[in-house]
Amino acid sequence: MPSSDWCLSLNKCYSVKYKMLKFSTLSTTLALLILLGVVGGCQKTTDPEPADSDYFPLQTGDSWVYQVTQETYSLTNPVAKQRFQIQQKIGSSFNRNGQVYFQIEESIRKTDQSAWQIRAFRTVYKTLSEVVSQTDNVPALTLVFPISEPTSWNINTYNARPDTLLQYKDSGRSITLGKRTFEQTVSVVGANDSTLVGQEKYRRVYAPTIGLIYREDASLAFCQSSPDCIGKGIIASGTKQTWELVSTNRQP
Repeated sequence: MPSSDWCLSLNKCYSVKYKMLKFSTLSTTLALLILLGVVGGCQKTTDPEPADSDYFPLQTGDSWVYQVTQETYSLTNPVAKQRFQIQQKIGSSFNRNGQVYFQIEESIRKTDQSAWQIRAFRTVYKTLSEVVSQTDNVPALTLVFPISEPTSWNINTYNARPDTLLQYKDSGRSITLGKRTFEQTVSVVGANDSTLVGQEKYRRVYAPTIGLIYREDASLAFCQSSPDCIGKGIIASGTKQTWELVSTNRQP
């Protein structure tokens, strides 16, 4: 074979091998990309867990407005139902022995158009392990950290009142109030006892970065005055009260 023909044949051979190698590399790359896409598509993305302290934000200027419904019971009168609004606003803060305390102003009004009237002041502080609020010089252990459903604590740890246990429940639940849905909430529940003589209920629901979004309290006494009403759950006296968050600067 002439040298020129041999060189031409060799060049063709190299060209064919190069094209085959290039095609093989491209095929392998495409297969790898497809595999990575399938694996990536199978992986579930989850939102990061909120920090415990996010459930009770504290910052000067923050405010929360709640719609409150209260029912007052009596055997001799119809149920008295009231609706009003309560605003809690952090007006200032101060430092005591290295701990920052926040002062909360609580105001009340009957309707959206009424003027706010201050009715109470309280202080609250937060550490890495707890939230303590104080009303009328009585401190209450509101929350403890870390947040975990088996965790329980005595709200009256720092005062002389009878022991009253609270505990976490329904962690991570989504809750809708009105037109708004709150994700990853956690509830704090206390007494929820119903007996032949009465009922007690305590419930608080917190949302991360927002704080308290719902509150429910009940203290009822059932009728014991005659055999006709004993054991029938007829309310003789007491109150029920619910709070629902309607606005806050922490949520547009």
